[in-house]
Amino acid sequence: MKAENETRAGRRMTAPGLAGGAGQGLIFVLFAVSAAFAGPGLQAQDYDVLIRGGRVVDGTGNDWFRADIAINDDRIVRIAKMPNATARRVIDATGMYVSPGFVDLHSHSDAAMMSPYLEARRAKSLNSQGLTTVVGGADGRNIRWPLSAEIEALRDRGHAMNFVPMVGHSTVRLQVMGSRYERSATATEVARMQDLVRREMEAGAWGLGAGIEYRPARFSTPDEVVALAAAVAPYDGFYVAHQRSEASMPLWQLPSNVDDWPVDGLQGLEETINIARETGIRVVASHHKARGRSSFGRSGHDTLVVNAARDEGLEVYLDVYPYETFGGGARPMIPKWSLVADDVDTSGGRDSPVFNREGTLDDARAHLTRRWADPGTRARIARDIAWIVDHNGGPDRVVVVDYPDPEFVGRTLAELAGEMGTTYQEVVVHMALNGFPGIIGGAQTRGYGIHEVDIVNYYLQEYTATASDAGVSGVTGVPQFASRPGAHPRHFGAFTRKIARYVKELQAISLPFAIRSMTGLPARIIGLKDRGLLREGYKADLVVFDLERLRDRATVLEPSLYSEGVDYVMVNGVLTIDDGEFTDELPGEVVLRTGRPVS
Repeated sequence: MKAENETRAGRRMTAPGLAGGAGQGLIFVLFAVSAAFAGPGLQAQDYDVLIRGGRVVDGTGNDWFRADIAINDDRIVRIAKMPNATARRVIDATGMYVSPGFVDLHSHSDAAMMSPYLEARRAKSLNSQGLTTVVGGADGRNIRWPLSAEIEALRDRGHAMNFVPMVGHSTVRLQVMGSRYERSATATEVARMQDLVRREMEAGAWGLGAGIEYRPARFSTPDEVVALAAAVAPYDGFYVAHQRSEASMPLWQLPSNVDDWPVDGLQGLEETINIARETGIRVVASHHKARGRSSFGRSGHDTLVVNAARDEGLEVYLDVYPYETFGGGARPMIPKWSLVADDVDTSGGRDSPVFNREGTLDDARAHLTRRWADPGTRARIARDIAWIVDHNGGPDRVVVVDYPDPEFVGRTLAELAGEMGTTYQEVVVHMALNGFPGIIGGAQTRGYGIHEVDIVNYYLQEYTATASDAGVSGVTGVPQFASRPGAHPRHFGAFTRKIARYVKELQAISLPFAIRSMTGLPARIIGLKDRGLLREGYKADLVVFDLERLRDRATVLEPSLYSEGVDYVMVNGVLTIDDGEFTDELPGEVVLRTGRPVS
């Protein structure tokens, strides 16, 4: 833009004391000499790709402007109006928007991108939404260890999107503590974990990822997490976490097994903020939510707390996905302990490893029938069901998505209870006793345990990025990456839904603000220097979309429907979607952090 303005200024020059033909001739000579030495910005230029006439939303949050974008190799080389420019490939973006490629702070795509299955590495369910860069190590888990093995696996086979590696807290904890992790780490063990974190930061990781509501990290103390987060500080690393709790109690607990005061969602957020306070690094409360009916409206309190922390000078961020339902798959509403024999140790809670052992749930119906017939145990089961259902939004927001009787499908627990003349707890037990024998609880159910009022409130904040919490899905013939009934629609629609629902339909936020939350903001949080914005010299990661047609189509009952309106996606200068069609190219890079630690 600067070169273009200087050209216009040059055209307005007049030589003092000269007029008519002599003056014009001198101006022509001066301009020609200037153009010869000023480089391609002042003359017609042939490029690899030219995106012409689009409305450029550059990722800063500023309003769109009309310009052409020229690309050579994997870089944006010029953004300006270039009517005389030519290119080997010209994309007419008239009437469409051009934005940076979308960046996902919480992605579960790493397993697919390292897999031997080519179709999985193409990551079409995610790339089709406009995603060009994903952050690995979600919930603190590395698919391969050490990080060099992860990098080698990614580079060996190729993948469609850029990958940002992270050090996983849970992975590091297992490396040091092994199977004896159900306790606090010793000072020596924490020091060994810190050494591993530093080693992987030296290898190119960007920060520490955590999932401290899950095993094995949920047995860590806040001091352990602070110590590991401090190890990334000299590298300008950041911390991103599935927090210790997002509801009235952690996900793994039930009223029947709580033996002390449970951690709630606000306390989980305050722990994340304290990590920023103790270490000085950037922190992200990932896929943040006010989870469960009892938490509806908590966003008001959350934002007050985050705003106060930011006023304190702490770099605290959120990332939020645009759905009222959570969890990757359909969830059972029955407590698992009610389905096993009396001699099975279930003291570990809902995530107890015992529930993953083959044969544990044999004769589940017989165990449930026996327990449901006992008044005391029946009351305990009913209380746990009530909490699980509340945690998933309440009986009027829990929907049956798969069950042998098709009349149940698409109905809420409240509707079924009304028609059957009983309680919703009775409905849950009825389905467990009469449903699919191979499914815990007999039915696939999905709860809408997040209220849209909270989503909107989080999205109004300038520190909230967008994330999917999704992996690659819909890969035919590969069960690990297949789409199942009741699967979360975010695998196919998170980023397009952010725009379709909250920009277009509700008009809660502007398009530039939404695009910033998907591009410039997450790039800033990570520390990427040449991605996330449309800038000359930046990597050519771009999305061209038709705002009028843009919409997500995936639903809980039909989770594998591609979005519409994303017509072009470019990763490192290579089109992965061209005029709405997949190109099957694999241009993704492993983006490694560079630079030595600051002493």
